[in-house]
Amino acid sequence: MDADFSIELGPDAAALELPWRDDEGGMQYVELRGATPIEQCIEAICEARDFPSMHRFLVAVNSELSAWQTAKCDLWYAACSPDENLYGAGCEHGSYVDFVLAQPFAQRRNELELHVDCARRLAQMLEEDENLQATAEIVVRRCYFHTKGDMEESDEGYCLTFFLTGYGSSAEEAAGRWEQGMDFAAHCWTRLGPAEESAQEEELG
Repeated sequence: MDADFSIELGPDAAALELPWRDDEGGMQYVELRGATPIEQCIEAICEARDFPSMHRFLVAVNSELSAWQTAKCDLWYAACSPDENLYGAGCEHGSYVDFVLAQPFAQRRNELELHVDCARRLAQMLEEDENLQATAEIVVRRCYFHTKGDMEESDEGYCLTFFLTGYGSSAEEAAGRWEQGMDFAAHCWTRLGPAEESAQEEELG
C-alpha cells in the first residue's frame, strides 16, 4: 500500500461539521461510539449495510479499543486509466471516512500538531503492507463542533479524513483489494492514539 498525508486548512478547503445533517438527501450524523447495540445503529448507514468490510471497519474503529469515532463515510467504484495510478489498473474501488477524537481525548480536538502527528504515523503504519495494490491518504481538516445542538455556535477543532482506494483489472478485483485494505486499516486505527498514550503503552509493554 502506498500511503501519505496532507494538511488542508485554507479558506476554500473542505471542513467537517459535527453533528451534520443533509436535509435534501435525508441523511444525518449517526453517533456509533458507545451505541448499544452498535449493529442496530450501523443499519442506518447504507454504506455499512451494503458492504460488510465497511461494517467491520466501523465496528472496530468505534470500539473502546480506539481513540477515535467516525463522523461520515462514502464509497465509490469506477473505471480508471492505467496511466493514472501506480498499479496500471483499469478499475478502482474507494472510500472515505471522517474521524474525530473520542473520549477521553475529546478535549484535544483543537490540537493541530496532534492531528498532524497521528496522520503521519497512520500513513507509516499503512505502508507496512507492501504487497497490497491500494493507496491511502489521510487529510487533516478543520472541524466545527456544534455546541448544545445549536448549529450557529461551534467550537473549532480538527478531524482526519481517511481515503482508501483499491485497484485491479476488474471491478471485483479492485473491490477485493479495497476490502483487504479496510481490514488492515481497521487494525491500524485501533493502534493509533495521541503520542503520549502510545509512549505510555510502550513503556508498560
